Amino acid sequence: MQYIVASDIFGKTAHLSHFTRQLQGASTMVDPYQGQLQAVMSEQQQYDVFMTKCGHDHYHKKLNIIVSRIAKPTTIIGFSAGGAAAWRSQAAVKNPHIKKLIAFYPNQVRHHLDLVANVPCEFIFAKQEAHFDVDPIATRLAQQANVTCQLVEHGHGFMNPLSKCFDSVAYQQYSKYLSVENNR
Repeated sequence: MQYIVASDIFGKTAHLSHFTRQLQGASTMVDPYQGQLQAVMSEQQQYDVFMTKCGHDHYHKKLNIIVSRIAKPTTIIGFSAGGAAAWRSQAAVKNPHIKKLIAFYPNQVRHHLDLVANVPCEFIFAKQEAHFDVDPIATRLAQQANVTCQLVEHGHGFMNPLSKCFDSVAYQQYSKYLSVENNR
């Protein structure tokens, strides 16, 4: 199995590079900044940089190009903005080599609930978000045959050490879960 890892707004980091290397199989990281490391800053500052340098629509288009070139069975793992871009890309590109999407706290999917899951999609949402109610979003998505949703007690960004909501125990739990997914 191959993997595409779509980063959050922080882009390529040492941590995400390490995470990507731990996946069993070939893996490619996609980020909003052409692989350039970003200066460490607050989440709000990083979001502002993301919106200035890339934005959600451009990130989605960038991922579409990569997803259209997939020629072997591939799972996409996306974090936040990357998970939302991957949701849009799996619907737009419809590449038969995409076997699954696993998206962690992909908040922007709430603006794209009309899309169809063409592959099995697993959404792992933070149970509470500051700007919207997660429950109706997860309920609506889970009505699709190919979609499962988990609402977890961890905060948005729990898989990223640069996030104020990073949770090392949850990170280990989901890293182990993904390695089990690798072996299915």
